[in-house]
Amino acid sequence: MSQGLKPSTDLSNRIALIYPSLSDGHRRAADFVLRHPLDVATMTIEGLAEGSGTSNATVTRFVRALGYGGYGEFRAALSAALKFAHEPVDSFAGARAAPGSTFATFSQALADQAANLQAARDGLDEPTVTRAVALLTTASRVFIAASGASHHVAGFLEDGLALYLDADVTFASSRTGPERAIRHMLSARPDDLVVAISMQRYSRATLDLASFAKKRGASVLALTDGATSPLAAIADVTLFAPSRSHLLPNSPTAIFALADALIAAVARERPDSAEALRELSESLLWTFHR
Repeated sequence: MSQGLKPSTDLSNRIALIYPSLSDGHRRAADFVLRHPLDVATMTIEGLAEGSGTSNATVTRFVRALGYGGYGEFRAALSAALKFAHEPVDSFAGARAAPGSTFATFSQALADQAANLQAARDGLDEPTVTRAVALLTTASRVFIAASGASHHVAGFLEDGLALYLDADVTFASSRTGPERAIRHMLSARPDDLVVAISMQRYSRATLDLASFAKKRGASVLALTDGATSPLAAIADVTLFAPSRSHLLPNSPTAIFALADALIAAVARERPDSAEALRELSESLLWTFHR
């Protein structure tokens, strides 16, 4: 059995969007595509019909329901989705095969992170940063949405903001599955803020949560890696941090730095931030080694 289609591609997103309304025959075709994308990429329409236990007419209607003009366009989209899914693997294999020492690899990784940090700093402008901090300091509640590598950035941001904001800060995506996160977003109001964090191979779950809260009137602050990120299209304010890496799919260093800078800026804006930090330090006094 071939590996299933990744949930971060345009084709899989199209299938997910219409899946609840599909007929039984169309669902059989969709299930077969999701489970056997490598096989389907080389199949004729007759092959997909036979493999999914449907008919040529059903497959034709299925691909048109997805928004494609015909089976050839659908198969081209599937090939593009597979290429996208394998890009990090191919990039890793190519970088690993290139000549170089362990030290050179280590040094290049640090150089990638330094370049991302500099690009993030160069891309800042004062009005955007001022507005981002204002959204955080005036929100009644702050929900954080992130997954994958961004999950760790979100946890760090939650801890820092919770110390310096009067608002309740909740890392919604960390709470036992997507259903719990959606429940948080169901309560979103216009005076709430969602901080959505995602890098390339963007999380559909993060995008969906941010979009859901946006529809309910909440503001959205996005931390992402470029203007083509789907988060940038829905966010009220976006801070960019490139995540390029020669070896890995992405690097979260610059996104972490954005989170750290936000915490620092919020702490400076809070009148009693020094007192808040003093209380925390005293409460943890006996946990420190020195």
